Amino acid sequence: MSAVPLPFSGPLLEEAFQYWRGKAGDRRMPSRTDLDPVEIPKLLTHVALLDVVGPSRYRFRLIGTAIADEQGLNATGRELSEAVTGPELRDHVIALCDECVRERRPLYSECLFFSPESGLIERHTKRLFMPLSQDGETVNMIFQLEIFLHIDPMARERHFIEPRSFKEIAHALL
Repeated sequence: MSAVPLPFSGPLLEEAFQYWRGKAGDRRMPSRTDLDPVEIPKLLTHVALLDVVGPSRYRFRLIGTAIADEQGLNATGRELSEAVTGPELRDHVIALCDECVRERRPLYSECLFFSPESGLIERHTKRLFMPLSQDGETVNMIFQLEIFLHIDPMARERHFIEPRSFKEIAHALL
């Protein structure tokens, strides 16, 4: 029997997913205590850990430097609803977290972001949301990996402090 191909490619995404799956073993999902940063040094700058604090409420427990640099702020300790700018993007990311929590399965999403000046694509993001559970059933954290690709080199300087229009181009429950 052959394995189902993953809906994404890239060494960091693949490593993160295989790491999460390996830590889950024969369980539905691993717990936070199963994760060891020493085992995933190449991933750390692209990792965020989000606590589930209530229905559609998530708080960044940890945010990697690549994500903080891209967002233009370190959101550690902040709620996702206050850290993500622009109501459309905020609602989209909360909905992705909600789906991961509700389905208790990893979720992959890719988006294109457009320049507010030209309307051209300026960056491409790839996000992998992986549920964590203390009791094996209820998702209490999300282990997220986020990759940023810059089409417009100036996009790196503009961060995400100013809201951008975007379009989701891939969405898959794993």
